[in-house]
Amino acid sequence: MARLAVTMARYRRRVFAGWLIAVAVGMLGLPHLLGSLVSPSVEVAGSESQRAAAVLEDGLPSLGNEPMIAVLHSDKHRSTDPAFRASISAAIRALGHQAGVTGSIVFPLVGDPKPVSAMAETLEPLRPLFHDEHTAYLMVGTTGSDRERQDRVPAQQAAVDQATQAASDGTVRTYFVGVSAFGQEMQRAEIADLLRIELIAVPVAIAVLLLGLRAPVAALVPAGIAGASVVTTLGLFALLTEVFPVDGMLLVGVNAVGLGIGIDYALFVTNRYREELAAGADQEQAIATAGATTGRTVVYSGLLLILAVVCLFMVRWYVFAEAAVGVLAVTAVALAASLSLLPAALVSLTRWLEWRPRWTSRSVLRTESTSTGTEWLARWAGHLMRHPWPYAVAVTAGLLLAATPVPDMALGINLERRALDGTPDRIGHQLMDPDVPGLASAVFILLSRPADSGEPDTVPLLTALRADPDVAAASTLGNGVDLTAILVIPRHTTDSPAVVEVVRRIRGEVVPSAVPPGTPVLVGGSSALVADLLTETSTKLWWVIGAVLALMFLMLVAVLRSVLLPLKAILMSLLSTGAAFGLTVLIFQGDGDHDALSGYDPGLIWPQVPLIMFVLLFGLSTDYELFLVRRIQEEYQATGDNRGSVVAGLVRTARPITLAAAILAVAFGSLLISDISGLQQFGFATACALIIDATLIRLILVPALMQIMGRWNWWFPAFRSSAGGGRGGPREHSPIDRPERVPDAVPALKN
Repeated sequence: MARLAVTMARYRRRVFAGWLIAVAVGMLGLPHLLGSLVSPSVEVAGSESQRAAAVLEDGLPSLGNEPMIAVLHSDKHRSTDPAFRASISAAIRALGHQAGVTGSIVFPLVGDPKPVSAMAETLEPLRPLFHDEHTAYLMVGTTGSDRERQDRVPAQQAAVDQATQAASDGTVRTYFVGVSAFGQEMQRAEIADLLRIELIAVPVAIAVLLLGLRAPVAALVPAGIAGASVVTTLGLFALLTEVFPVDGMLLVGVNAVGLGIGIDYALFVTNRYREELAAGADQEQAIATAGATTGRTVVYSGLLLILAVVCLFMVRWYVFAEAAVGVLAVTAVALAASLSLLPAALVSLTRWLEWRPRWTSRSVLRTESTSTGTEWLARWAGHLMRHPWPYAVAVTAGLLLAATPVPDMALGINLERRALDGTPDRIGHQLMDPDVPGLASAVFILLSRPADSGEPDTVPLLTALRADPDVAAASTLGNGVDLTAILVIPRHTTDSPAVVEVVRRIRGEVVPSAVPPGTPVLVGGSSALVADLLTETSTKLWWVIGAVLALMFLMLVAVLRSVLLPLKAILMSLLSTGAAFGLTVLIFQGDGDHDALSGYDPGLIWPQVPLIMFVLLFGLSTDYELFLVRRIQEEYQATGDNRGSVVAGLVRTARPITLAAAILAVAFGSLLISDISGLQQFGFATACALIIDATLIRLILVPALMQIMGRWNWWFPAFRSSAGGGRGGPREHSPIDRPERVPDAVPALKN
């Protein structure tokens, strides 16, 4: 690491040229990337709902693999008026010319005495559900992959609305409602929020750096490294759009993570470089020492984050794979920038690193070069070493208390009423939900059979479904050959927890008891999709947590050469993460009551938030553990004094760790300005956990526990041959590489 840092510094012109090309490619590719954004995938690979969609499309082509709802409404006309009927016909004709539309079916009209002309046996039993005489509903069959369906929604929406307005002199409007329409509107909201988030996050992050370092150039170097990392990563995705499609959520994540860790990694190395210069080292010796100590810790931190994020691939929902790829890419690029561009920039700007404007107070500046700036830290550390138990118990109790709401966490889909206000999907829901709340959350029960066999007896199944208090109606449709389908209309909207329970009862109780044994049955539809998303995330949650904990422990054992310190690090991260989860539930989760008429959002946490947040937090919080403990370890190897090493490590790392956490908190906390509740939840929880980790955990709990454990901090079992015997117990020194200084590294390079 020392040789690499010095080499990058010596050949800095070539390094600058290479990174200039990378950033230029990123900037030039950004318009292409923004123009190539795709809608987010909302399917669980191999799930029952996905398989049901394929069977539905194959057996009933007119319904496609996602039946959506077109809501036609007029304040002036009733649905039975000629102008309204003309609009319905125009809508069907317009949809028939749209790509991806396989058919359109009119639901019964309120006040129309005549039965529907198509699928009367299926639709007439649903007539009692409809009450609004100024609204009509079409079931629109759509086909294609989930992303194709979402990408086609804007054209379909524009065509059908234009046709209905033209047929009614603008008195009838049409609004598409469904999973694909919701996903498309969410994509637009995410992209719109991205610019607002960056306009807040970047200036505030730079301001925090300036305030913490009190040196403009030293503050701008980490910001520049983070900017280069993010732009280069986005350029990489721009080059790979044909291979790896990108959506708006990935851009938000890459920007937040890249800004945070890019500044953090560069900040720690910059701080160590300035520290070595202040101690009298020349430029090459300072950059070599910074690379061999803090630079190596940065590599370990990046590897820990990468290992944690890889665990997200265990979840079959594409959102998690996409998040993993985004974090992996920006972490790898940030590491590359910290190991190459940063040494070159630091050495080039050495004479300017301590420059301050003339108006800066001299007394404030002197605090950084004298002991007065760290006096309070030294006093605090000494006090903490004398009273470790009270502080350890108090902080642990407080964090456990903050985590108490975690068992009440309710995961679910939020229709994002505020974020999507005024969009066609939201307006459609506002018209439909008070009238027929469950129309957009319809469930399809598909019974397959051989083509030469008779239709199955569905009477017991229909009877059981209609007896369910959460089912508004159920009717039969089929192709008369090999597929019989039951259309189930729940009494609740898609984001209601009751809908998920309906699907689970149908799959777990109704179907097994009411369908003849041996009959292939699949339960699909939008509600089944939501149920599969929740099931996948909840069942994989413990697998991901277990994998992350195991990988973190093994990696920390290898890096720290200790057994107790990795266990302590994992427990500390669990405490901060649990407290952040608890506070998130307390703030964002309401009482769970859902009122379609008032438009109140149920108190639900998006299912992807806890998993992705847990993985990221464990990777990020372990960074601070490494920076603190390795600095303590460095002092301990030099002195053998555990107490003095803890004090020295705390004093030397408290400011950069706190500043780094503040930067990450700004990066993720900026998501709170978004109107999307999922981004708000993720931003709040992550920022909260990072603040807790950098203050209560790193400044109090970790040093207190290390004082309590004493020499046992560094215990590592020695494995010896049977001839030599073996011993266990605490040892004075840990058998790892001594990273304090590298006096021979620079001369070797010069030779």
